[in-house]
Parts: sequence; C-alpha cells; structure tokens
Amino acid sequence: MNKHATWFKRAVWLGIIADWVLTIPVIIAPEKVLDLLGLRATHDPVWTAFAALLVLILSLFYIPGANKPYRYRLNAWFAVFARPPGVIFFLVLYPGLYPAFGLLD
Repeated sequence: MNKHATWFKRAVWLGIIADWVLTIPVIIAPEKVLDLLGLRATHDPVWTAFAALLVLILSLFYIPGANKPYRYRLNAWFAVFARPPGVIFFLVLYPGLYPAFGLLD
C-alpha cells in the first residue's frame, strides 16, 4: 500500500473512531451527553439517539474503503463525500445550534 493510501486509511479510521466515541454514548444517554457537551437539549431524546444510531451505522460502511481503498473504491469515495453534508448541515443550514458536530465532520 502506498503512502497516500496509508494516510487515507488513518484519516478515515480517525473519523470512524470519532463517530463511535460520540455516537455510542448518545445512543445510550442522549440528554446527558448533550448536557455534558454544553449543547441544548432536544425535544425528543429518542430521535436524538436514533440519529446517533444512523451515524454509527453509516460509519460502518466506511470500514471497507478505509482498509482497502483500491479494492473498495466506491466505499472510499463515499467515506470522503459523506462528510461535507454534515459540515454544511450544522455550520451553514443551522449555524450556532450544534457547531461541534459540524467541526467534528
């Protein structure tokens, strides 16, 4: 594997782990995690936990492309193109509400 693929693997895995570190606690205790992060509470913690579950599931699809980007080229491209919509959503469409999520992406 060349050095670019190695760095790609590291960067994608860093994103995957960051997703897991955030989403797993949110799935279990959404209100407590939002409070701990200093973010405003949501009206329905079930939907917050479900959104975190969807992010967790999405991050699982990044794994093949991260480990073998040449073999799973489409997964590798999706791992790259799935991040900017989160940035746009949290920093452009809804600025100031949950900026940490946009910055994480």
